[in-house]
Amino acid sequence: MDEDLRLGADHATGAGEAVPQPRHPDDRPIRLGDDVAYRDLAHEDPSPQPAAAPSRSRSRINALWTVGDQVVSSGTNAAINFIIARRVDSSEFGAFAIAYTIFAMVVGLSRAAGTAPLGISYADVPASTFRSAVRAAAGTALALGAAVGVVLVLIGAALRGTVGLNLVAMGVVMPALLVQDAWRYASFAQGRPLLAVGNDLVWAAGLAVGVGLLAAGSATGDGAASLVLVWGAAAALAAFVGVAQHQAWPDPKRALAWFTGHRETTGFMTAEFISLQGAQQTSTLIIGAVGSTSLVGALRGLQTLLAPTTNLAVALMSFAIPEFARRKHMPPSRVIRGAYLVSGLVVVSSTLWGLAFMLLPADFGAALLGDTWGQTHDLLLLAVIAQVGPGLAVGPAAVLYAFGKTRLTFWINLFFVPFLLACPVTGLFVGGAKGVVVGNIIVFWATIPPWLYHLHRQVRTAAPR
Repeated sequence: MDEDLRLGADHATGAGEAVPQPRHPDDRPIRLGDDVAYRDLAHEDPSPQPAAAPSRSRSRINALWTVGDQVVSSGTNAAINFIIARRVDSSEFGAFAIAYTIFAMVVGLSRAAGTAPLGISYADVPASTFRSAVRAAAGTALALGAAVGVVLVLIGAALRGTVGLNLVAMGVVMPALLVQDAWRYASFAQGRPLLAVGNDLVWAAGLAVGVGLLAAGSATGDGAASLVLVWGAAAALAAFVGVAQHQAWPDPKRALAWFTGHRETTGFMTAEFISLQGAQQTSTLIIGAVGSTSLVGALRGLQTLLAPTTNLAVALMSFAIPEFARRKHMPPSRVIRGAYLVSGLVVVSSTLWGLAFMLLPADFGAALLGDTWGQTHDLLLLAVIAQVGPGLAVGPAAVLYAFGKTRLTFWINLFFVPFLLACPVTGLFVGGAKGVVVGNIIVFWATIPPWLYHLHRQVRTAAPR
């Protein structure tokens, strides 16, 4: 969206407001179901015009800001891990890791159930419609955060001990974490990633100040739970800044209407997220139970080294979905070329990043991962090859999401879920540690042909005749 486009008046009426409707390419409202009323177009701004697609130079700038925001956001999340790891013993860090893993899962669920429709269906709507939509999306994140937060507080209070204390702390801050993330994705969907960068910088600054104050008030250091509360308080500050940035308050009363009103997007993306995460987590648990602890450590080492490449893929996906959604009328050849460009950026950068670690001196690698470095280094080349598969899928997936083909992407991913579970485990029994990574190579590379086939088929089918 052009930088000079400003949000118009919000004509929300409260709990009774209908879900703002996404549009067909000819700007007709879409009926999402009998339980969702059409939006009263008479309440819209006179003769609203959809947002024009940004110029190529603006798109490049937006892409750079989106990647930059992912660096800031990932840095803030990594910082809390590093700070806590340096301040507490291994057992308390393990307790924090459990709570943080839950957060990582829930924030992914919030994106699928809450903010995904913004980039897919609202990337090119009038500003007032987008503003109403973002209230519902952020309200969905707030409602989910509150519900999960209450459950975590109750479970933590029942468990007590270090694990229980960390769960309680994470439950308290969960709503703020999800709402802050919702504002970020709203900024991407609106084509204004600089807002997300500013919001994440507020979060990072708040965390730095909070940790500094906490350290000044305690000579012996503080537990992980206290640091989680500081981290969440900084996220709450950024969430309030997001309210000012988007001139909208989250409306949790509209969460159910938002989710059901966009069930074709939210339903399939939520199911897709749960199925993929379930397969990956189950596979990891089986490998941890059957294999050695050193193998689990080596695989975790690979994830740590290659995490920036995952963050880059997430950033480019966040940028590409609304950009493609605003360009549905482009010739098929340009859409396909754009998808290949996105995938190429991910594959080339991730490959160079992984290969760079193979050239590092052993002492440097050991300083990063300690005793785990040796086995991690042995598996690194195979891991670099494995990640090419998901990298090539980023561009096609972004196009299919942007075209609203979430049902199709769900079935593509669901078909490979059993293999995502079975191939690494089978590889463990056949070839040990290297067999696990080879199993990932097989399943990841096998997904490439379906993504490319459906990219070409859907783009050409959707082309104007």
